[in-house]
This record gives sequence, C-alpha cells and structure tokens, in this order.
Amino acid sequence: MKLDFRTKLALTVVISYILLLGNLHHRYFPLVVCLAALPYLFLLLAGKIAEAVKGLLLIGLAVVMQYILLRYHLSSSILQAVFLFMTMVVLRMSPGVMMGRYSLLTTSMSDLVASLQRMKLPDSLIIPISVMFRFFYTVKEDYRQIRDAMYLHGLTGREFFKNPARMLEYRYVPLLVCLTRTADDVAISAMTRGLVVGGRRSSLSQTRLGLLDYLLLGLLLAVLALDIWSRYA
Repeated sequence: MKLDFRTKLALTVVISYILLLGNLHHRYFPLVVCLAALPYLFLLLAGKIAEAVKGLLLIGLAVVMQYILLRYHLSSSILQAVFLFMTMVVLRMSPGVMMGRYSLLTTSMSDLVASLQRMKLPDSLIIPISVMFRFFYTVKEDYRQIRDAMYLHGLTGREFFKNPARMLEYRYVPLLVCLTRTADDVAISAMTRGLVVGGRRSSLSQTRLGLLDYLLLGLLLAVLALDIWSRYA
C-alpha cells in the first residue's frame, strides 16, 4: 500500500485537529477511537509490527481506563486527574504524532519534493524543507554511530555517574563536529540535485493520487463536515 504524501499530510493534520479539539469525543466516541487507531494500522501495514501492536494495546487500555474513570469515581481526585491526563495523551496527542512519523518513514525525499511541487508551493519553501529533513536524517545516523562507538569502548549509561565530563565530551564533541560537516554536505547535495530557486527540475518520482488516496481524502472531508455539524447544529 502506497499513499501519496499529500494524503499523509492531510491525515496528519485532520487527525491531530479532530482529536486535540475533542468535539466528537462525547457523541461519536467510536469514530474517535477509529481515528486514533488509524495511524497504528498504517504502521502495521508498513511492517512496524511491534510499534503498531504496542500503540493499539495502549489505545485499548486508554479506552477502558477512560470508561472506568467516567463511570466510577475514584477516592482520590488527584489520582483520577493523573489517569485522565494519561488517557488524553494516548487518545488525543499520540495518534497525530504517530501519523506524522508514519508519513516520514514511508516517504522518500524525491517523493516529498515532487509532492510539494504538485501542491504548487514556492521553491523558496520546498528547498529549506527538503534540506532540513535530509539534515535531521543524517544527524540521526551520525548520532547512532557515535553511540555504537561509545558502547564498543565501554562508555555506557552507567559510566555517566562515574565520569560525566568524559561522557559528555565523547558524545557531544564528535556530534558537534558532525553537525558542522553535515550542514555543508547537505547544502552541496541540494545544489547538485538541482534544487535552485526558480529553476526547472526533473524528477523520477511519479506522485499521483490513487483510488485509496481519494477514498481517504473523502473520509477526512466527511469527518470534518461531521465535526462542523456537531458544533453548529
């Protein structure tokens, strides 16, 4: 299953908007649960089985906990507030974050740039976005390699309390050097790939909306219409 980046972006925005506002939570709670579970189903289809199963289990646990808290009052109001906050994080905040994570994990840089061009965004916005995403991905890989090298030399988390200055030096000094080098490399890579403001650039990515994209976009429009109707009807 391959979705267009525009569909993934719309899913991320609409899911975050609907769940954070909470207008449908009281009258259409089953729909809210389905929206909260949708990003984890996409992760499951993308092969992230462990992460998806954990998320679905948390969604189920949060639904049960919220039902118990609203039906039965606990003896401690502080404890009840803590549990309600935990359910709010799982049901309202986490799905939007996980949908954004799925969008980044399953979208290549060429598909991202091609989709942004299809959205008629200016080059002055597309180029910084593409450079920024490539920069953070490279920094993540550099940090992982530094962490692995420290582990091979016996510099684990337990050593932090014995010699914190050494741990900070061996982790963050190489990272700062890598950040400086990566910034230059990414800028040069963007220029060699033809990312120039006002310049025409060909792309091998064939980004287009398929049947599944139109179905999901139609579903999002229906959810937005239901949200508006529930507030003003």
